Parts: sequence; C-alpha cells; structure tokens
Amino acid sequence: MAIWKMYLITIIEIILFLVVGFLLTDNVLKYIYESSGIRFIGNVWVVWFGLSFMIFGLYTIVLSFFVSKESRLLKERLTSKTFWVIVIASTVGVFVPFFTGEIPF
Repeated sequence: MAIWKMYLITIIEIILFLVVGFLLTDNVLKYIYESSGIRFIGNVWVVWFGLSFMIFGLYTIVLSFFVSKESRLLKERLTSKTFWVIVIASTVGVFVPFFTGEIPF
C-alpha cells in the first residue's frame, strides 16, 4: 500500500508542475523568447512540457540534497535512467530555440 501512496504523490507532483510550467511558459518564457526575436508559434506545448519537467527535475535534485536524504522515492527517482533522459531532453527542448532562432518543433 505504501508504494501506491508514493506513486500517487509523484503523479500529483507532476500534475502540479505541469500547471506551474504552463503558467511560466505563458507568462514568462513567452516574453523571453519574443524579446530574443523568437516567434512563439508552432508546437509550443513541447516547450511547456519541457519547462515543466525541467523544473520538476530541479525540484527533485534540490529536495534530495536539502530536505530528505533518506526518502526511498527520491533515491529511486534519482537513480532512474528514464528520469535523467527526460530532464536532459526537456532542458534541451527549452534552450534549443535560443540557438536556432525559432521553435523547431
């Protein structure tokens, strides 16, 4: 039963970070892109998901270092190859437009 509780917490965290990521994408990142000469059109949902999971990854890293070093959930998340692939891919997805000058997705 405890494992389902941990998975439920993770799902709630991801949903919260998707909401926060959407708000930051629409209210902050949009203007950063436009001030850099990048038109905010196309599949911007890729940027939204990228920003959301990038923030989720940073949250996990900070939480694991400063709050709870003995949490089984955080240990499993940090040792997961899938977690690191998603965090790296999401970071690339957010920063690629600065190098290409457009949202290429």
